[in-house]
Amino acid sequence: MAEYSRRKIEPLRGKARPPDLFDKELSSLYFIGRYGLGLFEEYLEIFNGPLDYELKIDNIVKQLKEQGLEKLSLRNILGDIKKEQLIKVLRVPFTGVILGFLSEEVFTKFLKKILTEYPEYEQTIRNYKKFYIAFRVAEAIAKGEIRNKLMKEALKRAIAVRVEAAKNLPSDKYIYTIAFEVFKVPPKILKKVLSIQESGKRKQNRKANSNLLKFEP
Repeated sequence: MAEYSRRKIEPLRGKARPPDLFDKELSSLYFIGRYGLGLFEEYLEIFNGPLDYELKIDNIVKQLKEQGLEKLSLRNILGDIKKEQLIKVLRVPFTGVILGFLSEEVFTKFLKKILTEYPEYEQTIRNYKKFYIAFRVAEAIAKGEIRNKLMKEALKRAIAVRVEAAKNLPSDKYIYTIAFEVFKVPPKILKKVLSIQESGKRKQNRKANSNLLKFEP
């Protein structure tokens, strides 16, 4: 938290900053440490200690990729989990995809498997897909890959089809929140590609360089 604050950067997140946000952000440390820097063998005590949960979920994702949807039972491995635990589970493959260490296809299969074995969390999984779509579109805007509203809408719908969420699109307001707060995209750019009007409160917060905006999708 201290290092992120000093560098004025945000963890990977959506519309809010939950209390356990930096606990979830350990997934970034895991993927960068293990696959980006190749530190797994050298620091086993860390990957089997503070990062053991991320290691466990990553191994499950690998098993799913190798064995297929039918042969792996998540309930046998994870047991009964609460909504907060589910979100932490999903955070691991999400981070892997965003950082380029996992394919979106594997992530989609993992979401499908989770939904199959934990149907009681259908709405939570739907919301997570919406978050993923919004994050990807915001990321593309930040990279300069999206230059107008038509391109934005095309990308949004294309990602939704890939993750099997064609009827669960995020609002442009949701995308604005992530693009502005996490990727620091200037509002003048966002206005060109997103169909949204800036509220008076948001203008005040922007002028004060605030980072506390919270929108509902």
